[in-house]
Amino acid sequence: MSAVHRSIGNVMVLLQRPADGRVLTLRHQATSWHSPGMLTVVGGRLEHGEFLDEGAVRELAEEVGIHISPDHLRFCQLLHFHAADGERVIGAAFTVREWEGTPYNREPGTHTELVWVDPAAAPPDCHPFTQAVLTRFSTGRLYSNVIAPELLSGEAG
Repeated sequence: MSAVHRSIGNVMVLLQRPADGRVLTLRHQATSWHSPGMLTVVGGRLEHGEFLDEGAVRELAEEVGIHISPDHLRFCQLLHFHAADGERVIGAAFTVREWEGTPYNREPGTHTELVWVDPAAAPPDCHPFTQAVLTRFSTGRLYSNVIAPELLSGEAG
């Protein structure tokens, strides 16, 4: 009998400082079920009936308090991620290089800090999906298949 697979729509926003090209990441609480203590980019699952651009704008406002109109989003990549738990995530990433205000942690129960990172040299404590997003963003790849590291190493059950 094969494992059950769920497909999930996900959006990510790479809030990028024009001055140095760094991208905003958020460190998840140690109690996070999917990324304990790891860095991820702004984003999350689409809500019912939501379009990709709507979800990206909502996530940006919810997580870091930056309010923009969808026309400030620039599509930068599409990723298809296969997680070890059987989850299949199709993620669309957008960049934002112009905004007003200062990002701040609007979800202290979920995140511990905001960290600006160089996408070409992402820290090792990035979630594997985030690592893939940043690496591909820095090389200009528009589409990628990404497999969870534990699936590649044969550790998944």
